Amino acid sequence: LARMLDEQEFLSPYGIRALSRAHREHPYVFRTDGSEYGVSYLPAESDSGMFGGNSNWRGPIWMPMNVLLVRALLQYYMYYGDEFTVECPTGSGRQMHLFDVAKEIAARLTRIFLRDEDGRRPVYGGSKTFQTDPHWRDHVLFYEYFHGDNGAGLGASHQTGWTSLVAVLIRLFGTVDAHAWREVGRDAFISPARQRAGAPTEEQAQT
Repeated sequence: LARMLDEQEFLSPYGIRALSRAHREHPYVFRTDGSEYGVSYLPAESDSGMFGGNSNWRGPIWMPMNVLLVRALLQYYMYYGDEFTVECPTGSGRQMHLFDVAKEIAARLTRIFLRDEDGRRPVYGGSKTFQTDPHWRDHVLFYEYFHGDNGAGLGASHQTGWTSLVAVLIRLFGTVDAHAWREVGRDAFISPARQRAGAPTEEQAQT
């Protein structure tokens, strides 16, 4: 967790990076049979044509990975409670229990889509049309993944499956506090519509 919550490594202003930022200056190098291969931090699109050259797991922020991390932190909080705390961000001197760490990551992910103090949405990066045009600026697109340093949307712009998970995080942390989470657990992830449709509760799933 110390490395994951380090803003010089995995913790971005917009979530958790897929690869530590430390590898920008210190790439991982593998040598075999007289050849050398390196992996460095790339916060945006890939610099290689492999896998189509678009997707990149060497630095950007991916929503499904982040939601899995948030879910894991919440599960650990169910066990450890308020007594176990970690420094977040690393080096800040601020101690948080794991529910609040999960909430902090969710807030950073949500920040991708919100207007900043200058009225700009990080998701739209340098696109003047999407940032300022009244016909477009309030139509938020769910991109495939996001720039590891500035939160700009990258890849496909219609990933309404996994990227829309940000709505689950907004609802969860907007309606459930740490102590309520210990009472409801997994049920907080089930939408009201699914609850009405009969999705099993945590207790039912264990029986």
